[in-house]
Amino acid sequence: MKVVQELETRMHPDSVAGFRLVLAEARVTDSILLPVRAMERMVAPVQWMLRRVGEHGIRLTQAGYLPPAVVVEASTQLDWGWPVTASRESHFLPLLELRAHLRSVGLLRVSKGMLLQTSRGRALVEAPRDLWWHLARTAHQSRDPAESDATRLLLLLIARRGFDEAELFKQLLALSLETIGWVRADGAPLSSDAAFNLVLPKWRLLRRLGVFDASTSSYTRWIVTPGGAAFARAALQSEV
Repeated sequence: MKVVQELETRMHPDSVAGFRLVLAEARVTDSILLPVRAMERMVAPVQWMLRRVGEHGIRLTQAGYLPPAVVVEASTQLDWGWPVTASRESHFLPLLELRAHLRSVGLLRVSKGMLLQTSRGRALVEAPRDLWWHLARTAHQSRDPAESDATRLLLLLIARRGFDEAELFKQLLALSLETIGWVRADGAPLSSDAAFNLVLPKWRLLRRLGVFDASTSSYTRWIVTPGGAAFARAALQSEV
């Protein structure tokens, strides 16, 4: 079953018609026609990380972090606009989150204190199109069901590309979560901030992959790029 079909099965009946209208506006079933060069730009940070790990792997520190030399290299190679040149991975949130995500989607693994490529990571590192598709198909995966659902709904809003106001994204995300049964412990609807907190790490990852235009303020405007809309549609076409 496709991701969007599974969401509809849990939706309040009164919301189904509106949900299908959003699906049509988001062109979720469209073919993905993104040039390979655009895919290469989006997966560049992931390729860098996989290549840096390489076939021999990286020895982690006793605390389980990347060694300082690798962190410094990442801070200069990855153009993420991080405010300081970090030498500790614990101080470089984008790198820490990227490494964690690549482990969660089966591209990296840790064994006996070594960070290593998986067999899938080795197969995809020099295949940017296939790597892009793998990242899209696994974008919504999470051990937390609420985070997974919220990410799927965020991807739907991204695919729709109908607005760019950050607060509107958050408000619609909260309303959408309510339609499939997610509320606060006391039964009250989620606030827009609470809904956004569910997807915050995923949102940061999507921004670093180029789903949103990084040249605009992330606090007020989330301008979805053409590649970002294609990425969201590819994610929503994946199987649950």
